Amino acid sequence: MTVAVIGAGVVGMATARAIQRGGRPVVVLDGVDPGRKTSFGNAGFIAIDHVLPLARPSVLKRVPSMLLDRNGPLTVHTPSLFWLIPWMLRFGRAASSTQEVNKGVDSFGALMAEANIAWKAEIQASGLGELFKSKGALYVYETLAGFESGAQERALQAAKGTALEILDGDRARELAPGLSQHIVKGVYYPHGMHTVSPYHVVTTLAERFVAEGGRVEKANVEGFDVAGDRVTAVRAGGKTIAVDAVAICAGRASGDLTRHLGFKAPLVAERGYHVMLEPDNVRFDLPVSPAERGFFITPMREGLRVAGTVELGAPNRPESWHRADLLKKHLQAIFPGVGGAETSRWMGERPSLPDFRPAIGRAPRHVNVYCGYGHQHVGLTLATATGRLIARLLDGEALPPALAHCDPGRFG
Repeated sequence: MTVAVIGAGVVGMATARAIQRGGRPVVVLDGVDPGRKTSFGNAGFIAIDHVLPLARPSVLKRVPSMLLDRNGPLTVHTPSLFWLIPWMLRFGRAASSTQEVNKGVDSFGALMAEANIAWKAEIQASGLGELFKSKGALYVYETLAGFESGAQERALQAAKGTALEILDGDRARELAPGLSQHIVKGVYYPHGMHTVSPYHVVTTLAERFVAEGGRVEKANVEGFDVAGDRVTAVRAGGKTIAVDAVAICAGRASGDLTRHLGFKAPLVAERGYHVMLEPDNVRFDLPVSPAERGFFITPMREGLRVAGTVELGAPNRPESWHRADLLKKHLQAIFPGVGGAETSRWMGERPSLPDFRPAIGRAPRHVNVYCGYGHQHVGLTLATATGRLIARLLDGEALPPALAHCDPGRFG
């Protein structure tokens, strides 16, 4: 049973590895080398504490100011605004519906529980131990109001068994020396884990996949051959590849593929930026997130990565490099004097659906097509969980009931 996994990012490669372990031949198809696109530049944090969807009332209330503040943690790429309107209307409906928000909470609870187990297993199975550190993670707050705004999420985390410790500013500065004196509160997650090189996580997965008999082909997928309710072949790179099943894990580009199969994936680009800096005066070894500014500061193998914020936009639009400049300004406000010369900068298009729940499960209308996309800013976190869930579907198992809320066919 040959399975084609479309997408060679972290979700695609983790899915290929999970299916491969079930004894099936697998081919991975992508127009670029493994890990070279969105998976290349994330903040590196395995965010199993993430339990609230971004589509929720408190975020919806910020939309008017978001449209006006190009320097905020959540903003819109202004030239994309007209293109974004239909998606934003759907986002508004999801964010204002208690039922939809609760679906997000339920599905993320199930996914994060799976992710915690799945990453530990994959690190061992694929020899990734040198690329990960278990130092915890620290969220810091500059105002008491900002700290109180996170009370709902912390309560949900505690109810689901997440270990966390509330800190005052002094204790936060002990965990992360160099933090500004104006930090008033912190939340420490002792079980937090991060990678020191997201790119090398993907390339190592790809290397192990190939070493154990998998194939990676650098080719853009152009379409599918269909017979009845089954996809029989994938057309890619000018040739036809016979398949018994397909897994669509192509990130933001997944929407282009689902159109060929008659269903919708209304994905936008949740454009994230990073800046790499020389690690001058870095005296902490865990990810630090100034929660009110919406970004992460992570010590990595190549230096200090400052990554994050959300800029919603249309696909394939020019970068807004002032967002990268903004990250450097934020860093100096939080860690005065930390970080040296800039060595590189990057922008990636994280794939986001309007309800901010991923699409994981069997596709509508085709019994041998499986989906794993729309992970927005938790793609790294949910990669191995997604792979394991798709592999289970291939084995005829049912998904946990909460993941019915992630049905790929829910947008028609």
